[in-house]
Amino acid sequence: MNKNINKFWCDPAKVLKTLIGAFLGIGLVVYVWLQATQDFDSNIETETAVLVTVNDTVQSRAYIFRDETVVGKSDSGTIVTVVSEGDRVSKGQLLANIYPNAEDTHLQDEINRIDRKLEILEESTVDSQYVITDLSRIDGEITDLFEDIYFSSAAGKISKAIDDSAELLAMLNKRDLIVSSSNDYSTEKKQLTEQRRMLEAQIDSSSKAVYAGGAGYFYSDVDGYEEIFTPDKIDELTLESFKKLTSLEPDEDNSSVGAVKIINDFVWNVVCEISADKLALLNENQSYKIVFSESGDEEITMKLIKKVSESTSPTALAVFRANVMPSTFNFKRGQKAEVVLGERQGLAVPKKAVRYIDGESGVYILVGDVIHYRRINIIEERENYYLVSYGKNDDAFENQNEQSDIKMLSLYDNVIVSGKELFDGKIVG
Repeated sequence: MNKNINKFWCDPAKVLKTLIGAFLGIGLVVYVWLQATQDFDSNIETETAVLVTVNDTVQSRAYIFRDETVVGKSDSGTIVTVVSEGDRVSKGQLLANIYPNAEDTHLQDEINRIDRKLEILEESTVDSQYVITDLSRIDGEITDLFEDIYFSSAAGKISKAIDDSAELLAMLNKRDLIVSSSNDYSTEKKQLTEQRRMLEAQIDSSSKAVYAGGAGYFYSDVDGYEEIFTPDKIDELTLESFKKLTSLEPDEDNSSVGAVKIINDFVWNVVCEISADKLALLNENQSYKIVFSESGDEEITMKLIKKVSESTSPTALAVFRANVMPSTFNFKRGQKAEVVLGERQGLAVPKKAVRYIDGESGVYILVGDVIHYRRINIIEERENYYLVSYGKNDDAFENQNEQSDIKMLSLYDNVIVSGKELFDGKIVG
């Protein structure tokens, strides 16, 4: 064995060949290791810094004050309304029928369905000037209605979706008439009218009709507060009188069978109880957005008409007024609301991306294949991200940034949210 070893070391060619093979093997192992660690370090995820707008809000419980008249109260029977929620009605218009037995309610429901079909067919009439070239415009309107129905349904605005569905059906009918070169649905309307007459003849004549005592807007939801939260109470509103109003029990007589109501005026008021320091941030006669979470986050612009506060009370009242009545809005008497005091803009930065170096907050960004460090100024903490200053809307921070060697985060920077061994100037492959 020793003899073979001596022969090996005595042969320079074999020694050189062996050493070269060994070095090549070690080099290959090192190369693979370096590539693997480099790939590991380069496993970097980024998110673009985008500009977002957030509301500065104050939470409150809002109470609705409206001019309302309850009609149609009865001791017995079943009510079937013949108009839709929020519809404009005139004095003397039929609102509902109260039937002594349930079978009549089914007949009236069927009559109501026929009436809706007749309305749709009436709206489906095509004017003589409509030609085949109008199809592209109508197709566009049909597409828009499909989208509106989808988004209204997704947002929980079912009433709006139903209204759009009726309009969609009318547009589809119009399209059918244009294609078939017809002008109306007179035959279909005649058949429906005859069906309606036969159903009406079957209804018990002892049913009671409910008519509107005046013009206004129809609502079937009677909560018993119609004579409690009235607009005239606002003129003399105090913290004490408001507390008494909100502690009153509803009038059960108003919720009896057949009770529906007419909103006499499209102007309505909302009273919000908020902290006195927040009230100081509001200005009378200025309009503010109010978000109603129990109405699908419906956002309504209302004017602040009155502020009620007392020096000894930590809470105060803000009285808002609006002259619009959204058809999909839930006019529940007392509900959660957010008063939007103002809006703030900033860059959205994921929380997991923020690093703290030398007592300052910042993030790493990726520019090409080079990592850079950027300072940030956190304005507000949200659920999954921080709202940070945006140079163009924060002059103080911008001036501070100019005095520093480290730049601040900018719009559309690629913020690193995942990566190891990060440092300013590092090159990643």
